[in-house]
Amino acid sequence: MLSLSSLPSTVVPSLPSSPGGCATGGPRAQSSRQEVALFQTLQEALREIDLPETQDLPQSMSHSEMCICVLGSPLPYLSLLLEAGQRSPGDALLCLCPSWLSRSSSLLVHKAVTFDLGGRTFLSNFNPPRRVTYFLSSDPWAKEEMTRETDCPSGGSGALGQFWGNVLTTRVLLQKAKIHCPPTLALLLPPGQMRLEEGRTGGVEVVHLEMGAEEGMNSVRNKVDTFLESENMRGSERVVLRCSGGRFVGEATSPPIYLSRNSRDEVWAKVSYLLPKLLPGEAVLLEAYCSPLKPGPRVEDRTWEQYTDCRPQVPDLSFRLCAIVTRSPLDLPLLYKLVCRVGVSDDPLSHSHSLSQSLETTLLECGFTDPTMAKSLCRLALDTALSCLCVVMETESSMSAEQRGGAGAQTDMIGVDLLFTMDGSIIRPVILGLHPSLCLHSSFQERGMGMEGCNSGIEGWSRGTLLLTPLTRSQYYLMQGKTVLVVGAGGHSKKFIWKTAKQYKLKILLVDSDPAHFASQLVDHFLPLPDLPDHRRDDQHCSRICDWLLSSSLRPDGCVCFWDECVVLTSLVCDRLGLRGPPPEAIRIAKEKSRTHRHLLGPPLLSPSPSSYAVPCIHVESTLDLEKAASGGEGGPGGASVGVVRFPAVMKLEYGAGAVGVRKVCSLEESLAHFERIGGDLREETDYPGIGLGWGNAMILMEYVGGTEHDVDVVLFEGRLEGAFVSDNGPTRTPAFTETAAQMPSGLAQDKRAQLIRAAHHACLGCGLRDGVFNVELKMTEVGPRLIEINARMGGFYLCDWIRQLYGVDLLMAAFMVSCGVRPCLPSATALPARGHFAGVMVVVSRHLHALRTTASPERLRGLHQEGALWLNELAEEDELISGEYEEPFCNVGVRDAHNATNARQRLLALCQGLGLHCPPRYDLGYFLSHFN
Repeated sequence: MLSLSSLPSTVVPSLPSSPGGCATGGPRAQSSRQEVALFQTLQEALREIDLPETQDLPQSMSHSEMCICVLGSPLPYLSLLLEAGQRSPGDALLCLCPSWLSRSSSLLVHKAVTFDLGGRTFLSNFNPPRRVTYFLSSDPWAKEEMTRETDCPSGGSGALGQFWGNVLTTRVLLQKAKIHCPPTLALLLPPGQMRLEEGRTGGVEVVHLEMGAEEGMNSVRNKVDTFLESENMRGSERVVLRCSGGRFVGEATSPPIYLSRNSRDEVWAKVSYLLPKLLPGEAVLLEAYCSPLKPGPRVEDRTWEQYTDCRPQVPDLSFRLCAIVTRSPLDLPLLYKLVCRVGVSDDPLSHSHSLSQSLETTLLECGFTDPTMAKSLCRLALDTALSCLCVVMETESSMSAEQRGGAGAQTDMIGVDLLFTMDGSIIRPVILGLHPSLCLHSSFQERGMGMEGCNSGIEGWSRGTLLLTPLTRSQYYLMQGKTVLVVGAGGHSKKFIWKTAKQYKLKILLVDSDPAHFASQLVDHFLPLPDLPDHRRDDQHCSRICDWLLSSSLRPDGCVCFWDECVVLTSLVCDRLGLRGPPPEAIRIAKEKSRTHRHLLGPPLLSPSPSSYAVPCIHVESTLDLEKAASGGEGGPGGASVGVVRFPAVMKLEYGAGAVGVRKVCSLEESLAHFERIGGDLREETDYPGIGLGWGNAMILMEYVGGTEHDVDVVLFEGRLEGAFVSDNGPTRTPAFTETAAQMPSGLAQDKRAQLIRAAHHACLGCGLRDGVFNVELKMTEVGPRLIEINARMGGFYLCDWIRQLYGVDLLMAAFMVSCGVRPCLPSATALPARGHFAGVMVVVSRHLHALRTTASPERLRGLHQEGALWLNELAEEDELISGEYEEPFCNVGVRDAHNATNARQRLLALCQGLGLHCPPRYDLGYFLSHFN
């Protein structure tokens, strides 16, 4: 427990009257006393976890535009502030009094305690004030309506705190969702905040009071007696009495009273004493005392006390659970922490009088040694806690901004108090209440930054879930109203970009070659450039784009590209306009595949050297280039020198995309034949639009590398790795190397995943790519990662969707943010827990044309996607159901499983068999998916 020692003799300096005025309703003297007390509480808390006390802000300390602000006591949200200070130094602020803030259309901070690296804190004054990008409040200022009439995102509000702090309201809503609460009789003086109707909802009965008439009191007495004799009270020797609503929000304002069920006169005396004191909307609650689950039988051990005749009496133990559940950016409930409180079974357990420990340890101590039983109880507790947040989110979705306390107000975190009880032979979870501040405060980890020992299981901590939504909502708030120039609209697979940009309230300027492109109607401004695919004229295109912006008085905050063909042009525009992005030379190095490898073979700048990831390859423009490569490779052991390639090898278009034209060749003769075939079939952009032929049809011959294939999608800002996500690819269809299957997260060991991430990061830095979202294709060989190629844009196909669903991270928004100079900060760059497992397969017209016209029609696949039976990523239009020698996938069909990768693959295979997509031996999905075992 964090304690509060004597108050300091000096007073924390206070801010002079801010331009926005003092946003508090209490006397200034009272506010000053609160500041002193809260400041001392912070110092005691920091000392207890071995962190330095708060210092004055150094002159050199900097901060970004992001500002996560907590108003009130530091104890409930100390974990969040420390984590945020570690990930984004100087951007986590604690305000000890409402007068430290002011309010206009935004919420502004004039004075705060800032959190920095290593848990350091500084007392800071801000002139000009900082705009809050995410807000939380706690006692004693939890009821202050700071965000009302502002657009500031907040993880709660005074109005929401009052709403969910009302025990009666919470229980009625939980009972409607079939979530068990203690049997309750509610004597309500209407109307109340929800205008609760009289009657029964599950185990909660609401009775409206009519005060002042004797016969009315007699009726209430009869209700109380009936409740005490009811079937719901079977097995309960005690009852709990408390008030709810209005002035009685929070345990501190309405401590429970425990009474004997058989002392009916005493129960009625207490009830009748409280009833006249109620105001409209307040209620007296009489509820059954739920006995916690008793320990199982244990074998008695001989102890030291038995030999000394001083054996103490061992009390029976009981426990209750506290789960902290957060809302993800996708409005999904995520577990942050699950702990237990243990005490004597005869005494009610409270947050402030018991220490926390893990559920696993508690179950062992209580005699539940069966692993299956322990796992079932853990899962039951988790599912119940997550369901509570689902009720909260569903309820708030139907509230107005006024009811929520502001346009950006929503509950992002709840603390769920629950216990297990026996109902006959069945163990049931019972919800006692939702107390976010109490649960966070009392379960605070006493040592470290709150991130050590984290894991993605239900024991302990779930890494990053506490900070993910505050960071994400802060960054989205900063991006609202930004103008972004997008060069190249892409095809059908990029259709989601334009709808998503509107949701983010971005202003999009689009340049594309097709004047009738569907995206032209979905953006704010559109410039058609019919000769855009002719990349020999990129310098001219750059000038025309800049002239258009100037003449139209358009000033983009960023410029980005999602279409492989336009990455070089985009870098030229960024360079001309002074916008953030990789330099043109770095993009050219990445765009030309053979040049990427040759560049990495240069002088090492990092350790390990990026040259260790390069693969022998040559640029091919004629048959003479191939003959030289083959003759040079005969004598070189390993073929390690530049320009020397051994067979087997891989041939592909130097500037190609989508694996079109890729083939494995085992001899000079095969390579010459493939070169001639490509030279005849794929010569210019009109032969196959969108695969890079606007750059020419030169090829690359690369030595074939064995091992497993993987994609690593990285987010870089100023060279720093902000995020990395690894996926596994199944075996490609030989000899053409088209993708067949994939899974995420990777099934590789953690150290192998770390090697791939480092290789992807270093390869990008080695080429000069320091800002952006990039897709890096690698192979994991017996001697470590080997680079295939770097795609200098966001990953395509299903990757953006899968990452968003599993990790709550939107690569599209990250790309927009980097382009606008906003750091896309995540709780962890490489260790965010995945919320499930995806497995997917590619559907290709050459093998699935019949199914796509019958059992697996696009319409049916969309229907199954809406039902949640599968995850569909459409990559082409329906009128593109045409088979050819050079084909790209038509769509990707995936399945997500919440707990197990094997289950995801098995469900996917069964689904595809039913849809007619499993076509062995020509397209054997069982074989493709077996590579992930």
